[in-house]
Amino acid sequence: MALYLDTFGSTNAGKVRKNNEDSLLTGEGRDEALFAVADGIGGFEAGEVASRIAISVLEELEPGDSLEEAVREANRRILAAARGDEKLSGMGTTIVAARFSVGDRAASTGASSRTSTGASAEISHVGDSRAYLLRGGELAPVTEDHSLVAELVRSGDLTREQASDHPQKNLITRALGAEDQVQVDTAVLPIEPADRLLLCSDGLTDMVPEAKIGELLLAASNPEDATHALVKAALDAGGADNVTVVVIDVKGAEERAGERPRSDTQEMRNLSQGLAEGTVLDSPRRPRGRRRAGRHTPAAKGRPRNKRSAPVRLLAWIVRALAALMVLAALASPFYLWGSSRYFLGFDSGEVVIYRGLPEEYTLGYTLNEEFRRTDLREPEVGEAYRDPIDTHKLYSSREDAERVVRDLEDRETERERR
Repeated sequence: MALYLDTFGSTNAGKVRKNNEDSLLTGEGRDEALFAVADGIGGFEAGEVASRIAISVLEELEPGDSLEEAVREANRRILAAARGDEKLSGMGTTIVAARFSVGDRAASTGASSRTSTGASAEISHVGDSRAYLLRGGELAPVTEDHSLVAELVRSGDLTREQASDHPQKNLITRALGAEDQVQVDTAVLPIEPADRLLLCSDGLTDMVPEAKIGELLLAASNPEDATHALVKAALDAGGADNVTVVVIDVKGAEERAGERPRSDTQEMRNLSQGLAEGTVLDSPRRPRGRRRAGRHTPAAKGRPRNKRSAPVRLLAWIVRALAALMVLAALASPFYLWGSSRYFLGFDSGEVVIYRGLPEEYTLGYTLNEEFRRTDLREPEVGEAYRDPIDTHKLYSSREDAERVVRDLEDRETERERR
């Protein structure tokens, strides 16, 4: 039975940040069955450069080549670009990519008449951009975030629901551009007609609960409507970050034959780049997965502690200890990519200071910040509306966001003096 892909992608800068550091791929590369979302890290234009580099590497990928090796090549190119330009130092990006392929195929005249069997989707990711699968009305996560909080979820110390509201949920432990070697996690899913796959940046998942994401995906009749609904939901919830969404529908020949085109044309790249006519699954290689996809559920969840055997208790203790060591190792790293791209304001000797890095309360007592700039603004000059973000060390995604707050404070003080 022939299977076809119908996809739609969209990216939006959000309501807080002026520049969009996300990039997306919706089948316009050499492999038309390859889709991806990259979320740049680094502030100003650096994160945008990193995400574009990652997507450009995937655009060059041939259908039979290794997806994991392409991700590692993207890591090498990002590092090379950062080392060659001081302005790009510290840049990085997350990546989540999905490539569809078949075990066997037979081709006749034209792509639309090819048949396929044994279809699968290879999902590779680094960081906290995610992939979800909607099947039979149920939404299931395919990827597990590479983040500090995700380690605590895997160890059983936090539930998935608790992790969604945790103040350290965005502290990632893995990204392209962070180290010379990057570990890429890969899963392979068997694909069926009526499956709907979602790729997204954390600008969606931080703003919209998973249950709501599932509802919107289920309610939409096509990928375009689903994409617009998800982006709108993220913006309506505050749009605190760039948000990027790619939705891919898997369709059988009969379903596709009865479908009317949604529009005569589609806009390119950032707004809606996709394959409106459908892409036949024709990649010749079925990749080998490294781990099972799906929601991680701790083995001991829901079991009374006094009923667990000594080996089980020992294993649970070891898992928690390893998770704690991973957290501490990530926090102690001098090249902590996510933290190095964040900024916050604080008072020092009665003066407002911009710091680069993470406040101690975000790092379990470790000091991972440095003074970036003293502003000459005195504490008595700060109005009540601004004191709480400074006292609580609210994190800003880029230097520009922190500088914008300081400029606003300076303008208000100048206006007050004129009066």
